Amino acid sequence: MGRFCYNSSSPTTYYGPRENTHMSNIEDTQKRPGGKIFYGWWIVVVGNVMRTVFATFNYYGFSAFFNPLVEQFGWSRAALAGVLSLSRLEGGLMALPAGILFDRIGPRKMMYAGITLTGTGFILLSRTDSLLYFYTVFILFIQVGASFGMGGVAVDVAIANWFRKKRGRAMGFATMGLSFGGVLVTPLALFITEFGWRSALVLAGVITFSLGYPLAALVRHKPEPYGYLPDGEIPKINDQPGSGAEAGGSSGGDGEQEVNFSPMQVLKVKAFYVIAFTFMSRQLVSTSVAVFLIPFLQERGMSLAQAAGVLSVMALLGAPGRVIFGWLGDIFPKRYVMAGCFIFQTIGLMMFTHIPGPVGIGLFLILYAPTYAGVLPLIPAIQAEYFGRQWFGTIRGMMTPITLISGVVGPVFAGTVFDITGSYQIAFTVFAFSLIVALLLILTAKRPEIPA
Repeated sequence: MGRFCYNSSSPTTYYGPRENTHMSNIEDTQKRPGGKIFYGWWIVVVGNVMRTVFATFNYYGFSAFFNPLVEQFGWSRAALAGVLSLSRLEGGLMALPAGILFDRIGPRKMMYAGITLTGTGFILLSRTDSLLYFYTVFILFIQVGASFGMGGVAVDVAIANWFRKKRGRAMGFATMGLSFGGVLVTPLALFITEFGWRSALVLAGVITFSLGYPLAALVRHKPEPYGYLPDGEIPKINDQPGSGAEAGGSSGGDGEQEVNFSPMQVLKVKAFYVIAFTFMSRQLVSTSVAVFLIPFLQERGMSLAQAAGVLSVMALLGAPGRVIFGWLGDIFPKRYVMAGCFIFQTIGLMMFTHIPGPVGIGLFLILYAPTYAGVLPLIPAIQAEYFGRQWFGTIRGMMTPITLISGVVGPVFAGTVFDITGSYQIAFTVFAFSLIVALLLILTAKRPEIPA
């Protein structure tokens, strides 16, 4: 598999990627019809659909399964939320080896493994009869599968390599799948109400298998083996194998040399730690709100279907935010765009927490939803901009042990607060203050220089 190939008798016919010699890649690429879609955008589509499945049954969907599981088995909310904390702890520990594998063997093979584990895990999870069984399957299958590809990191690695100048908007389109998945939580909740949570988990497994494998087959790691530079730029004749363009150190066509920090170099710069702790503060909020929004709304008197409807609207309103703020991040300094998002998120979450009823929900949806979603594509985009794409997966994995702290603490904290106080209000207030911490941190994240 390799470069884009065109039939000589019909130069507009696309046959898909196929590898060949470097010089013939250049010659064919220079003849590429201008109207053809750059293959990187097909990888974006893959990321979009994969994240839709992940969000429907896991990221947002876990919220729809939460109360039905508590009601059937009588588990405490803290105990059930603990599975998320442990799974994220495992995900954090696996992030670095997974990141190294993404960079060395490419994301596609990792995605095959992740899809197999996740699909199998959903089906096994439908046979849950104890909390220990639920923990075991969720951690060993669902979480490992997410780390290997279903969670979106694998596609992010590919997108970070296929795009540079348009990286923010590409990440934005790819992460829109999370919004689409959030919208699908409403029919998922109706399905659970009608057919039960066990049938819903079997359905999740079937969909994961049927969509995952063919989509993963479309993913390619880097554009250079197919005769391209990031963003579809055409290589110059003097870009020989082993040159900066092929190694990921090209100028990207805009005259600015692209940096590539090594894993050891990145540990010596302040920006690495500032960005990691920013992600940690943000993740405490994003993952916990996604899981506990439906239970919080049910606490305030909504049915499962009604609460799922609010979550779906939040996800739907987040969809344009992912693209708009990703696009703004390609034009303006990404840290300032992220800071603006954190301001609106904080206000929206505080309004929702302390103003019950339609007014609080409306302010939350208007202020929080687009900006919460808008930060997500900027996270990998700013990492790739600051530290380069050659070791993108590895550096992402190096950040994860820091960011996992909030992923571990958040769900158990929220569940424990409810078990003690009978409300999620205190937990959501703490989450809002965590966004203020993220805001202050990202403002100090200046673009670094490679240490001597």
